Amino acid sequence: MWKKLVSWKNDREGNLSIMLAVSIVPILALVGMAVDLQNTNTSRSYVQYVIDSAVIAGSKEMQAGKTKDEIEAYVDTYVDSALASKGLSITCGQAQVSFAEGSQNIDMSISCSQSTTLTALIGYEHLDFTVSSGSTYGVGKVDVAFVFDVSGSMGQNGKMSALKNAAQDAVDILLPEGGSAITEDGDVRLAMVSYSSMMNAGEYFEAVTNVNPTRTHTGTSGQWVKVCTKYKKNGKCKKYEWQYQSGASTRSTTNTCLKERIGTQAFTDEDPGPNAWFTPASVAYNNSSNKWDEETCNDATPLPLTYSRDDLSEYIDGLEPEGGTAGHIGIAWGWYMIAPKWKTVWPTESAPRSYDEPDSSKAIILMTDGEFNTWYNHGQGDSFEQAQEFCDNIKAEGVRIYTVAFDAPQAGQQILAYCASSGEFAFTAKNADDLADAYRTIATSISDLRLRY
Repeated sequence: MWKKLVSWKNDREGNLSIMLAVSIVPILALVGMAVDLQNTNTSRSYVQYVIDSAVIAGSKEMQAGKTKDEIEAYVDTYVDSALASKGLSITCGQAQVSFAEGSQNIDMSISCSQSTTLTALIGYEHLDFTVSSGSTYGVGKVDVAFVFDVSGSMGQNGKMSALKNAAQDAVDILLPEGGSAITEDGDVRLAMVSYSSMMNAGEYFEAVTNVNPTRTHTGTSGQWVKVCTKYKKNGKCKKYEWQYQSGASTRSTTNTCLKERIGTQAFTDEDPGPNAWFTPASVAYNNSSNKWDEETCNDATPLPLTYSRDDLSEYIDGLEPEGGTAGHIGIAWGWYMIAPKWKTVWPTESAPRSYDEPDSSKAIILMTDGEFNTWYNHGQGDSFEQAQEFCDNIKAEGVRIYTVAFDAPQAGQQILAYCASSGEFAFTAKNADDLADAYRTIATSISDLRLRY
């Protein structure tokens, strides 16, 4: 067999040389085309990245008040510098920048040519491509819930005043004064909720408890009275004894305070209903002290999603410190404000968007100045443990959690660091200036620029 193969080779050696000579050019061209296409795709991806970055940078310049000529010059320099630094074997024309009339949009495109290698053997010395991008400053469709700690410690050292100023600054960034077509369409909506020892559900109390907020409670009451047990013949009392006489005491009260939810839906965003109702605060007669004991909470009630600056400012102005720190309840209600299933509770115009709605996002801004030290259902863990479970479930839905620890002790900083979406989402503030900076940074982050295509 070996001898036959050698003989075949010798007989056809000249033919093989001719065949190889004829086929070498197209083979090299095919190999070269694969290499050149890969190089072109790599270059195209980088140019797309540069253009995307340039329109974002240009939009920031627009937000800073620069003119269109200044913005165009800025992005041209940006693109030229970025492309030159990469050292790619491409030649690009000048970036074409356009501004949509009457909007905050910037559009940009650029055409480039990639030099080829072996593909030139078949007449293609370069491969051309064009990339484009566009951006707008401001936010897309976003639901944001502010969660404020209004426990008693917030009344110390000017903390509440600092919180009000910082929160208003954040509102001003997210909903600029004067509004815009975006905000008036409801694309940017903010909700607010505050917590202390419990949550005041206000007008939404019956919808989440299935209990009338005005309830009549009856309890036993009594008193010691001096009773004559033996009389004289003339009708006067001969002997007295002290006896306890019981009776009924009735009281009608309106109380809209809530504790945490218990049961299988305790840590979900399920809307209220059978097996998912909330536990009202209790009102009962205390026989030991012969008086009514009523669990109370802060006056602030939830403000559902809105783009009304007036409503948000009024809410902030009305915050008052009182009570303990049931942080897990505040976190839960921050989630409920933006949870899609809770559209059954909130007004139609405040119905939260779906988690997967295109070009939309959700965020919670959580703050505290203390440690989570108040809870009611001990079977579900303490406030710290319940807060952890809520935060895990919230983040699993893709909701971004920003946290602000305002002069908080170590335990408070620890739970907020746990709840934050990442380290860069967790802020600490020692004073009013730090708090204002934190809220401004968070608001700016939420309103980051987004690419339109």
